[in-house]
Amino acid sequence: MKKIIVISDIHSNYAAFESAFNAVKEINPDGIIFLGDYVTDFPYPQRTMELLYKFNAEYRCWFLRGNREDYLLEHRKSQNDGWRYSSSVGSFLYTYENLTTADLDFFADLPHCIEIKSDCFPIITACHGSPKSTTENILTNSTAQIKYANNIKGNILLCGHSHHRKIVSVKDKEIVFCPSLGLPQDGEEYGHTWITLLTCSGNNIKAEFIDIKFNADALIDDYRNSELIKYAPIFSECIIKSLQISGDLAYQCVVLAWDYAKKDNFNGGKILPEKYWIKAAEELKII
Repeated sequence: MKKIIVISDIHSNYAAFESAFNAVKEINPDGIIFLGDYVTDFPYPQRTMELLYKFNAEYRCWFLRGNREDYLLEHRKSQNDGWRYSSSVGSFLYTYENLTTADLDFFADLPHCIEIKSDCFPIITACHGSPKSTTENILTNSTAQIKYANNIKGNILLCGHSHHRKIVSVKDKEIVFCPSLGLPQDGEEYGHTWITLLTCSGNNIKAEFIDIKFNADALIDDYRNSELIKYAPIFSECIIKSLQISGDLAYQCVVLAWDYAKKDNFNGGKILPEKYWIKAAEELKII
């Protein structure tokens, strides 16, 4: 029986990534598929990149590009996009400034969707958001699920991006929504996260989710001692709180902050002043 590990949406959570590396050693898979969104959100992205290259040196790996990598590559092409240290885009700028040219070149060479063919296991289609786009979330879109399932050659489609874990059957095919390693959701216990294990026997593939424990307290201490929390203060508090409750408070906070800005007739571009972030964070009891 062949085994494949799928890791998605690390978001610079090097503590969870280190724990995943140790777990993968025990599983000893025949290959590892990475679904993108390796960095941003947590500090010290170079630690994540070092582990990523270590995985690549020790295992057969397939790497995909996520929407976060797209954002960083777009910034490299045009740095007059207004990125500055703020809760709106400070995490992106911090990450960009802490990556090397080689890291960005690595991202630039990655596809957003691949069809994996091997003598070891059946055809697997893998993408970050959807086969069409790194930003499309099809977790609750049954029409898109049917469309994409019908278009794949094999019987399984792997998707990241949603941060949720779920398996959807579409006739004789399955779409596996692989959970986020770095920012787990679905009510996981604090300090626990997930990787996906595929076991292959003949033409059959079974997906299951493997629990990973990591030192979340130490990670948060590191975060609070990093430059990132100074440069993107409210956003950082959103990420820390999201980690503690296994929910997407950063998304909730930005939506609410924009609501306040619109009521205030804000027309200053895509980067919100901190006062709107603060007001939203206070209402959501993040600060």
